[in-house]
Amino acid sequence: MTYEWDFSIFNEYRGLLLNAALVTFQLVVLSVGLGILVGLVLAPFRMAERRLLRYPATAVIEVVRSIPPLVLVVWCYYCLPILTGLALPAFWTCVFAIALYSGVFYAEIFRAGVQAVDRGLIEAGLSVGMRPATVMLRVTGPLAFLRVLPPFTSQCVMAIKNSVLGSYIAVGEILYEGQRLSIHTFRPLEVLTMVAAFFVAVILPLTLTAGAIERHVFLKYFRR
Repeated sequence: MTYEWDFSIFNEYRGLLLNAALVTFQLVVLSVGLGILVGLVLAPFRMAERRLLRYPATAVIEVVRSIPPLVLVVWCYYCLPILTGLALPAFWTCVFAIALYSGVFYAEIFRAGVQAVDRGLIEAGLSVGMRPATVMLRVTGPLAFLRVLPPFTSQCVMAIKNSVLGSYIAVGEILYEGQRLSIHTFRPLEVLTMVAAFFVAVILPLTLTAGAIERHVFLKYFRR
C-alpha cells in the first residue's frame, strides 16, 4: 500500500491554521491558569482540620475527577445552561470545564507536596525565630515545589492535551479546524500529522524546561 503525502495544502490554508493555533494557545493558557487558581483555592480547604471546610472540598475533588473530561466538557455545554440559565460561549465553556477538571488534580498535587514536608523542619524554622511566612518561603516552599514539580508538569501536559476536547463543542482550536480541513481537502493523514507535530512542539519544550527548573532548584537548595 502506497500513499503520496502532500503537505502543500498547509501553505494555502496557513491563515486558518495559524488562527486555530492561536485559539488553542488561548484555551491552554486560560484553562491552565484558572485550573491552578482552582487548585490553590481547594487545597487549603482539603487540608483543613474543620470537617465543615474539608468535606465539601473533598466531595468536589472526588466527584469531578471521577468524570471523564470529555463528558464534563459536553455536560457543561449542554446541561449547565438548563440548570443555571447561564449560557456561556463554547470557548469559555471549554475553558471552565478543563480548568475545573485540572484544578481538582492540582489541588491534590499541592496538598501532597505540602504534607510531604517534614513537620520537624517547619517547627525547627519556627523555633529559631523565623516567621511563618519566612518558613514557607525558605523551607516549606522549596521542599514542596521540588516534590510537586513532576506531577504538576504532567498535569499541565494533560491540560494541554485536553484542549482538543473543544472540538466536540465546535471551538475553533487546532483539531477542530484540522478536521474541517481534512474533510475539505481529503488529506486526513497530513492534517493529523500536523496536529501531532503541533502538540509535540508545544509540550516537549515545557517538559524540558520543567526538568531544568527541577535540577536548578535541587542544586540551589540541596547540594550546598
